[in-house]
Amino acid sequence: MQSIVQRRRYDVSIASEYQGLRLMSAQSTQTSDILFARQPIYDRDATRRGFELLFRQSANAANAPAVFDGEAATRSVLVNAFSEADIEVVCEGNPAFVNFTEQTIIEDLPFDPAFLVVEVLESVAATPAVFAALENLRGMGFKIALDDYARPNADHPLLPYADIVKLEYPAYSETTLAQAVDALRAQYPEITLLAEKLETHEGFARCRDLGCDLFQGYFLARPEPVCGRPLPAAQVRILELLARLNDPDAGIDEIGRTVSEDPYLSLRVLKLVNSSLFGLAREITSLDRAILALGLNRLRAFASLLALSGLQRKPLALQYIAISRSYICQTLCEQRASCEGPMGFMIGLLSCLDAFTDRPLADVLAQAPFDSKIVSALLERQGPLGVILDATLAHERGELETVPWDELQAMDIDAETFMTAFWQSVATAHQQMEMFR
Repeated sequence: MQSIVQRRRYDVSIASEYQGLRLMSAQSTQTSDILFARQPIYDRDATRRGFELLFRQSANAANAPAVFDGEAATRSVLVNAFSEADIEVVCEGNPAFVNFTEQTIIEDLPFDPAFLVVEVLESVAATPAVFAALENLRGMGFKIALDDYARPNADHPLLPYADIVKLEYPAYSETTLAQAVDALRAQYPEITLLAEKLETHEGFARCRDLGCDLFQGYFLARPEPVCGRPLPAAQVRILELLARLNDPDAGIDEIGRTVSEDPYLSLRVLKLVNSSLFGLAREITSLDRAILALGLNRLRAFASLLALSGLQRKPLALQYIAISRSYICQTLCEQRASCEGPMGFMIGLLSCLDAFTDRPLADVLAQAPFDSKIVSALLERQGPLGVILDATLAHERGELETVPWDELQAMDIDAETFMTAFWQSVATAHQQMEMFR
């Protein structure tokens, strides 16, 4: 073990620099944007039955529009709730009530109706297009709520399509509120009545005594912000590309198509195959020929590295760490018959995603359909891949005493094999850094 510690000195500066990058990443992940706000909706037994999700302009947003855009607000809430946040967690398994404008009602909704109630704003006109859209939404299983209902009767033209009516409590007197409840119950006995904008106990008690089913307002709970840091669209596309490149079921033709769809990757792959690393006698100008020259595993590895380098403007030192870590994991993985080298390469590469994106690793992995074995190894250190990654990270930090030597030995990886893999990865990383200069 002493000889290993002595040979390990070369890597200390790399590890310390990487820890500095990690610290910067951790600090940046603590600065979150407000994605939206949520306000709970209660039943008569004070049980939460849903949450209204409300648009909030992030304090970090630049160039905010001077005039409120209802359609943009609806889209912002929907995108953030269903892609940046975990809607089931945010709403505690209850449906989310979201305001919809006329345009967003007419558009197709790619969401699960079990988690979304379409709140029709009072400004939505009763047009044939809206009637048809609401009928279609109900047929798909969506619940429809009429927002800000302030009429003392049941003559609203959209009522036949509604499952829920949100009674705007401040708009009523005691008499007109009772009239509205009686009229709605008489004409639509199955409809759910939700009293909103309740600010006092007296208002809540009044609505409860009249027979309302659900309740919402500042008296019960104020809206609370839901925070996060949404990934830019360009970064999401790169993560999706990484997932496609490393699909274990994808062959060289499919990987080749994926590379060819990205002009940046295509050019860099051509540059790579014509570099001194390959020493070819003749220049290759065709992407198809370049892909054949590389082979599946090298194509997958290089394309992944190139894609990852496009996530953020990061120091070259971080790219070096990603490359060397990927190759040590790949080399160690190849020591086991049941552990494929390309999977090891991907584990090492993706373990740097948090530093490249300045976000928690679990949040980043949730943005694209990565293989479940890779995700469990990265987040829980499960299986042989998890052991190899754990050992690699411990070695990278200079903490040899925490390397899981016994588990490695059970995988036929001894200390000498481990160190050989490390030095090979250092040499390979130095070579390949030329691709990023």
